[in-house]
Amino acid sequence: MTDLRDVLDSAAGDTTSPAPDVVAADVRRGRRALVRQRYARTGAGLLLTGAAVVSGIVLVPQLGTEPAQTQVAVPGAGGAGGSAQPSAVALVPFDQGAQPKPISAGLVPDGWTVTGNEYALVIAPAGSTTSPDDFRGKLVVMLSPDQTAAPGATSIDVAGSPGTVSVEHGTRILVYPSDGGQQVVVQAPAALGWDDATLARFAAAVTVTADAQAGRG
Repeated sequence: MTDLRDVLDSAAGDTTSPAPDVVAADVRRGRRALVRQRYARTGAGLLLTGAAVVSGIVLVPQLGTEPAQTQVAVPGAGGAGGSAQPSAVALVPFDQGAQPKPISAGLVPDGWTVTGNEYALVIAPAGSTTSPDDFRGKLVVMLSPDQTAAPGATSIDVAGSPGTVSVEHGTRILVYPSDGGQQVVVQAPAALGWDDATLARFAAAVTVTADAQAGRG
């Protein structure tokens, strides 16, 4: 008489453990689904969607509850990078002031508005009326305690540091280590029209101090 356990084992088939890359892909898909679900629930844009797409969930305290610097890059203050596409928004020098924020930029998109605190640098296009906490369609720089390159990411040099660039729905996502060893994530919307070299040029001019804090993941 056939043992019931033998029947069940036969029905289950091969129980070989999946390869590590298969497991990693499943984890990324699950995290992306959770990000979309939480984003839909909050409506306040507390998630940096680009960073979440790369590897995990990153929660950022609302910029509206912390002191934030808001400045506008004056159009015509500089020129575009040589590697940018013809329709790309030009990078122009940005005056960080006497007391730069924990995450600050030396170059910004021409005419875009700069807001930030110790958790994120948020740069919005002219005329944007959404909350600083809503990162959609904006250039965002933040720290993450755990970021890994997405499958198919392209390697790129950022001021001598190894970085990777991936693209998700037209948004370029750059991940690289800062001089202090923090993991920096830059989310650049398609509206900027930037190529990888221009994104890396922007990132190379970003300053991250010891006061900068990573979002909770």
